[in-house]
Amino acid sequence: MARSGRLGALAFKYLALAVGSTVIVISSGYLMNELTYLGSVSKLDFTDVVAMAAIFSASLSGMVLVASLPSSLRVKFERIKKFPEVKPSYGFGSLLAVGLGATLGSPLFILIPLNILQFEAVSLGSLIIATVLSILMAKVYANMYTQSVKEGLDALGGPSFTKVACGTHSARYFISRLSMWVANTALAAYSKIVFVVFDFELMPGVLSGLGITGFLSVFIVWSITGVFIGWTVLNALFEQRLLKLIGYLQIAMTTGLIAILAYQSYLFGSISSWNISGALFHYSGSGNWLLALVVNTGYLYILFFGFQEIQALERDAHAFSSVPIVSWVKRGYKMAKATYLGAAMILSVVIAAAINILYGLAVYSIHPSYAVLLKQQIPAMYLANAFLGPVQELLIAVAFLIATITTFVPSFLAASRHLGALAEDGFMPHAVSKLSYVFTLIAILILAFGDENFLIDVTDFLVLVSLGFITLSAIWLKKRPVLAFHKENVLPTVVGLSCFVAGAAIYLISPSVVIFGMVYIAAAYLIYDIYELGLFGSQLFLGLFDVLVYVVLRLYPHSFSTQSFFLFEWLRIPTLSTGLLSEFLIISSALLFANVSIEVYLRNRSRETEAAKLLTAL
Repeated sequence: MARSGRLGALAFKYLALAVGSTVIVISSGYLMNELTYLGSVSKLDFTDVVAMAAIFSASLSGMVLVASLPSSLRVKFERIKKFPEVKPSYGFGSLLAVGLGATLGSPLFILIPLNILQFEAVSLGSLIIATVLSILMAKVYANMYTQSVKEGLDALGGPSFTKVACGTHSARYFISRLSMWVANTALAAYSKIVFVVFDFELMPGVLSGLGITGFLSVFIVWSITGVFIGWTVLNALFEQRLLKLIGYLQIAMTTGLIAILAYQSYLFGSISSWNISGALFHYSGSGNWLLALVVNTGYLYILFFGFQEIQALERDAHAFSSVPIVSWVKRGYKMAKATYLGAAMILSVVIAAAINILYGLAVYSIHPSYAVLLKQQIPAMYLANAFLGPVQELLIAVAFLIATITTFVPSFLAASRHLGALAEDGFMPHAVSKLSYVFTLIAILILAFGDENFLIDVTDFLVLVSLGFITLSAIWLKKRPVLAFHKENVLPTVVGLSCFVAGAAIYLISPSVVIFGMVYIAAAYLIYDIYELGLFGSQLFLGLFDVLVYVVLRLYPHSFSTQSFFLFEWLRIPTLSTGLLSEFLIISSALLFANVSIEVYLRNRSRETEAAKLLTAL
């Protein structure tokens, strides 16, 4: 009887696993549908918030149902096997190249030309302010790293500073780490979208302008795809083994990217004799220019946060490194890691800002039509062809390919590290740590079917939120109140609060992004609270929460767009509706309560068995 009861419970667990997996997939479809919708509207109503809450609730319920199987079987997930210790291979030059490659990404070729024409002097001011704030933030990072090293604390990546300051199981650490995972995943998905547009829609036209058509054109297009996939695989699977080679390739690609952008900036300026007076002293937009400056600074900040990738490679860096030019003049001079990491972060921001500003001013100097440019998928390629010719368009296409690769790969790897860190810290099964890159890649592929503009805005907002927590960690590390008057508090307080202000200012550009971001933060805090309840408590909580959301969803139904998720089309699942989502909430709730009952039964049977064994032994 006991054996049959255990077998029945196990069968139910497998049923819960199957249903939970299905709920996760269906919820992903609803989420993508909603993200696409949010990217096309300026305001949200109450039913949108209810729909997002229902989607989050169903997703969490599915995850808990899936996680309940290994828990009930008392199977412990194996921790990720550490790579064999690799000799540090990165020095100042290679780390600077990594920072520049991650900072000079594909958004530059799309955002800068449009922004400088639309906002003129305000755009230039925003770039300068974002540069200054990024330099100050890099300084805060360097200071926290130095202090962490002195105290023998973990210093791998920005959220680790919040972890050290607030504790492993702090809500602030969890939200900052999870926000970075979502932001990097969204940025990688954005890079994937623009790469597909570039390679399969625009590249054949570029080649056609040079007289390359037919089989050769197709071969080149697919070869570019192979390079993109190959570089991703090389970094994802063999990063530790081929660290030095990857560092050299990163230096070569980044140098080529900077050279092309500088060269084309020079050509644009030569055509127009650098007629940039309007960009320096003019703003033709409507509304208050000061408010526009704040809003635009938050919008453009995404162009600068790549410097953090340097901090993430701290363990792979030499203890001492020579510095180009300085070490040539002063023979034998080497800089300590604690010093050159900060210098590389600051210098990567300065150089990237100089390239962004130079290219923006060069584009402005030729005075292209903003209305025409707004219709282009990648404005930089259109400008190169229209003003410089097909050869220069090919050159900027090469630069764009490099920038896309150096954006996608660091974003993908950083997202994998953040998810793996959450698993290592106990917020997820440890098996997730081993396969974090797989789960991240799946998330990227799903998000890549969303709206690219919404993705880039979500990335910007969540990065700013996370950076605000990370920067304020400099104060929490020293156990002082945030607003306590102390000279060492001024820098992190100013930078941290400016991140929150810039993030809030995005509301004036895209209210739906900020509302979605706030719902996400609330959901992240909810996930944290559920984690604190443990698996047993989380099932009870989510079962009740599913019922509550079901009732509200029935009272305030939401109309989903008719655009179907690609996976649903393959599986022939009908058009999304409130009714279908409601049914999944009720099914999940029933299974969660049944799961709790079965676990109580199994625990009682286990105690009775142990008691019987004890009596027999006596």
